[in-house]
This record gives sequence, structure tokens and C-alpha cells, in this order.
Amino acid sequence: MLKSQQLRCDEPLVACSHRHCCSIGLQLPARVQQLAASATSVLFDFDRHNSYQYQSLRQSLHEAIGKGKTMPLKTHMHRLRWVKSVGEMNLMRSSATVAADAMQRCIQLSHTGVHERFLATEFEYQVKLAGASRLAYPVVAGGGPDACTIHYSRNDKQVGENQLLLMDAGCEYHGYASDVTRTWPVSGRYTLEQRQVYETVLSVRQKCLEAVVPGNTLAKVHQLSVQLLCEGLHELGILPQYSLDDLRRGMYRDFYCHSVGHYLGLDVHDTNTIGPHRTLEPGVVMAIEPGLYIPNHPQFGAYAGIGVRIEDDVLVTNSGAQVLSDAVPADPDEIEALVGSALGQDGLHRAAAGALSGSDAEPAIPLTAAVA
Repeated sequence: MLKSQQLRCDEPLVACSHRHCCSIGLQLPARVQQLAASATSVLFDFDRHNSYQYQSLRQSLHEAIGKGKTMPLKTHMHRLRWVKSVGEMNLMRSSATVAADAMQRCIQLSHTGVHERFLATEFEYQVKLAGASRLAYPVVAGGGPDACTIHYSRNDKQVGENQLLLMDAGCEYHGYASDVTRTWPVSGRYTLEQRQVYETVLSVRQKCLEAVVPGNTLAKVHQLSVQLLCEGLHELGILPQYSLDDLRRGMYRDFYCHSVGHYLGLDVHDTNTIGPHRTLEPGVVMAIEPGLYIPNHPQFGAYAGIGVRIEDDVLVTNSGAQVLSDAVPADPDEIEALVGSALGQDGLHRAAAGALSGSDAEPAIPLTAAVA
């Protein structure tokens, strides 16, 4: 992008023949070099090595580089992308709704022995059926202790009785990404310890959502999540030998090892040149995702191997946070009511789930869960 200069094609794009468009492409480096010579500054991203005509364009800007006239383009583009237009907000709401609806369907089809791959495939099927072009990233469908592996992607085993299933999944809808996570008991009921961990995370989620307001920052919301999760860990009593101050000084990282959120848009982790200390504005969309991951170690007793994350896509408005992905519930009672509720209505899905769980499925490989 050349400041105060524009590269124009006077002919409408629809009128360009393939040969003519190729001709314009071949002339582009020379034309850029000509414009750069008279421009006061040149905006170009030199780290995009796979972009169109990168090498020839970089060579054409050699003189501008030598004169110190070049600056990154992405910082300007990210500022434009960070705050969404009304049209973009609507597309992001649609993307989040499609993902949330698909995740709710996966909850409804869950049962003891359900295969992780079946649920991952079901999610992809549902979002594409609803108009999504692709997944936003590989589906995470981690059962049991593998819910404690942040980017678990093997999805290669059955989920046993009284185990949790953590699904982290999203889609791209007309280019805009969603990112949603829910954690549910495949048998239909949380155990006492699972519900305690879940309700701790749910409470932190609610307070973080209340903090997503114009004037606050993502960094401050993260610090709030750390403070609240430390208090929650202390109240759970799984580390009786350590004080609340011990947890706050860094011990919490063994149980909560990621940020509470990230910006969302055309990419899942969008506008990465805008840091977490930037003051939030109406129109910014972000993912909010507190979690707790109890390592699968005997010292933690009945809490060992419990991993819970609740993630929603959130729009900053003048009146606070608007959850875009609320089509899938987060309330534990509502989730329990959903689990398995579609199995009696859908014999085909029941058969598919059983086929993956049967003798022809790949053998489950025992894994030791670890916090990534």
C-alpha cells in the first residue's frame, strides 16, 4: 500500500480476460517500483513470504527499503479489522451461532462409550450443513484426562462412563471465525467433583464477562481470571499444603496455563499486532475462555484428570458483553438435560456412533494427560 498513491485498473474486473489479467500481474512489480519512487512511504508486509508475487515485489521495493521509506502494512490493517462493522458483527454472530448449534447437537448425541472421532466428525458435518465453508481449526474432542491437554487433536478413543468430554471447535462462515468450548459428562450427570470444578469455572466465566466493557483491557480481564481461579482452587482444597498466596505467585499455572481470551475475526487469533493492554471499544469481538485442568495424578484423588473449559465468542458493546455463542448452554443443569436427548430420535446417528465404538474401530491408545 502506497501512501497518497493508488494502483488502478481502469477497466472493470469482469471485463478483464484471463490473458489481460495475467498481463496486469506481470506489470505489477514495475508499476509498484515506479509509484514507490515518488511515494513518501510504502506499506508492505515483508514477513508474508507466500503472498502473491512476493519476491518480485520485494525486489521492486529495493530502493524504497534502502531509503527507509517502508513500514509494515499489517499494523494499519489490524486496527481496521479490530473494531467490527455492523455487517461484520452480523457475520460473526452467525458464525458463532452455527458453531454453537453444532456443539449442542454433539451434546445431544453423547452417551457412555461415544467415540471422540464421531463427535468431531458430527461437529464438522453440522457446521458445513449450516453454510460454513470450513472448520476454523481442527476440532478438539478430548475425553477423560485428555481434556487437560489444551490442543488435544488425536480424537482416537471412546469416552468412558462418568468421564467428561471437552470440545473446543469453531467454523469459518463467510470468512469469519468462531471459537466455542463446552465440557459435558457423556453419561448425563457430572460427578460431585466434576460439578465442583465446572461451577468454579462457570463462576469465573460470568465475572469475566461482566468485566468485558469499553475502557477495560483484555490484560485486566486475564488478571481477574487468575485471581478468581486461584481462589477457586484454594476453596476446592486440592492443594491443602499451599496457601492462596502460593497459588497467586505462580503455582496456578499448573492448573491454568493459557490466557483468558484472544481477539476474534477473520482469524481465530485475530489482529495479533494489537496487544492485550489496548483499551476495549464497542465493536471488538473476542473469545473468553477460563479453564481449570487438574493433572491426572493420584495426589489429587477424585479430582485427578478433570479438565474443564468454557469458551464463548463475545462482542463488546456500550452496555457490556454480548455473548454471540449462547445458542449452546453453559449451565450444568441444562447441559445434563441435553446429553443423549437426541439418541432415541435418530437411529442413524446411534448406529454411526456404535460403528466407531465397535471392533472395527481403531484401538484406543492409553495416554497420560498433561497440561500443554
